[in-house]
Amino acid sequence: MIDKKKVLLMLATAAISCSVAATAFAALGKFNVKADELEYDMQTGQGKGKGHVVIVQDDGKATANYATFNSKTKTGTLIGNVMVYKEDVQITCGEFTMNNEDHMSALGGVIVIKEGKKLEADKVDYYKSTEFAETMGNWARLTDTDGSTLNAGKIDYDMKNGIANAYNGVNIDSPARKLTATADKAIYETKANGYVELIGNAHATQDGNSVTGDKLRLTNSNVAVADGNVKIIYVPEEQPTKATEEKQDLA
Repeated sequence: MIDKKKVLLMLATAAISCSVAATAFAALGKFNVKADELEYDMQTGQGKGKGHVVIVQDDGKATANYATFNSKTKTGTLIGNVMVYKEDVQITCGEFTMNNEDHMSALGGVIVIKEGKKLEADKVDYYKSTEFAETMGNWARLTDTDGSTLNAGKIDYDMKNGIANAYNGVNIDSPARKLTATADKAIYETKANGYVELIGNAHATQDGNSVTGDKLRLTNSNVAVADGNVKIIYVPEEQPTKATEEKQDLA
């Protein structure tokens, strides 16, 4: 309960025959809150906002339909159409919790975007200081800038260094490279000259050619390095027949 020192800040303007919806704004140092309706306890730092909520904290900004927050502990929960911007990271979700200034949790249709790469899951924990994201739940997807997807039960994504670890049934689909692959686990180095290392029951197929092994490393230059119980199936390109060559010469 907010006590009698609760402050309700409302700013409103009016014009002839019409009115503009009220907007409240609380400037709390580096923690600013704006909403259509805002309640704030100056003693405890506890508050809540409703309608077009905007929270600005240091280098971050968040918007939502509804929020509860504490300006002193820099914690809070945002609900409904949540969008969060932290430097070059963008997060959209149904619910977002600021556990502290470093640890944040996103829940419900979560999408995390950094440098064009997109991480999706039911829930994602994100750590600002290390730019580390960890998915929770039974599925996760990492989409690269060329449309290639890495699907798994769980993905840990070190965004600062561009390395993702995928677990529990990895499936890769890269239409741009005509490549599909599966494995128990995977390490994905997302930089320009990176690679995907498939670990455990690894299998990759490209243009009808396939390779399996205990471990496979696929580079961006389409080089595959296999290790352990390796099996390769190569489909040679169909060569033109002599009759076809003669027809082409006459054409």
